[in-house]
Amino acid sequence: MSRILFIVNPAAFGGLGSASWERFAAEWQDAVAPKDVVVTNAPGHATEVAASADGYMVVAAVGGDGTVREVVGGIMARGGDRPELAILPGGTGNDVARSLGILTIADGIAALQAGRTAALDLIRIDCHNDGSPVQRYACLTASAGVSAVVIHCLKPWMKRVLGAERAYMLATVLAVLRYRPTHMTVRCSEGEQRGPILMVNVGNAEWESGGSMRMSPGAQVDDGRLNVCLIAAAPKLRLLRKLPLILTGDHIYEPEVSYFPVTGIEVDSDPPVGLQMDGDAFGLTPATFTVCPGALRVLVPPAAPDTRAGGARRP
Repeated sequence: MSRILFIVNPAAFGGLGSASWERFAAEWQDAVAPKDVVVTNAPGHATEVAASADGYMVVAAVGGDGTVREVVGGIMARGGDRPELAILPGGTGNDVARSLGILTIADGIAALQAGRTAALDLIRIDCHNDGSPVQRYACLTASAGVSAVVIHCLKPWMKRVLGAERAYMLATVLAVLRYRPTHMTVRCSEGEQRGPILMVNVGNAEWESGGSMRMSPGAQVDDGRLNVCLIAAAPKLRLLRKLPLILTGDHIYEPEVSYFPVTGIEVDSDPPVGLQMDGDAFGLTPATFTVCPGALRVLVPPAAPDTRAGGARRP
């Protein structure tokens, strides 16, 4: 078996992330050398470790979507010498793992044992932070607007007490009530749209928020494109009434919503607005979101589902 580096985030799942590693250690048949395990101690640590993972054929992210995103960022920083990605889900949402058929620690172990890989597209985000241009990568979703406020409203206690679906829904309601849509300019091959916009979401997979919100119906992690969901400003009461439609994906048929596929999109706003990347808030507009087709190979279970069930539509 290829040498594996395990990057463990104890802060995942509201501070209970170490339990996932303990479950893995109890079920894993092979010995794991202490030098092959790194426990992260601060935001960004997983990226640093993955970027310097010399000699490893596989880097395993043990944690939630934020942990996976940091590990992916480190792997991408290595240029052409990139190890394969493995995921042992230990977060609240685990949307990246879920999209690859990895629902449990047992699924993650099965993927490591089988050695089967699949291609994973990524979203490259070029944005600004502290006044300087920066570049980040997301696996499943990136957005500008109210979504960043959702992340700030989502507290660890909500995840532990309410579970993923109810916690994200409560945070979304709070964010909609607090947020004032700004004037945005959105440019892509479809053309240009200007005006007060609540959110521009760029999806690389159908489901978000712990598999509870079907924000990007038909999106696939390996089709070489991104699905844009652009929601124009509307009265807050109407938005709150229509919010449950996100659970099924029927929001894309509402008059305030434009939904279409792209390979890249530019978003600017006045004033700048925050960004969301795989469930973490980071950066500000102006931002460019670009698909990176087949950027990584990721280990998947032998029975991982085929995710090519449909495509994006524009109503």
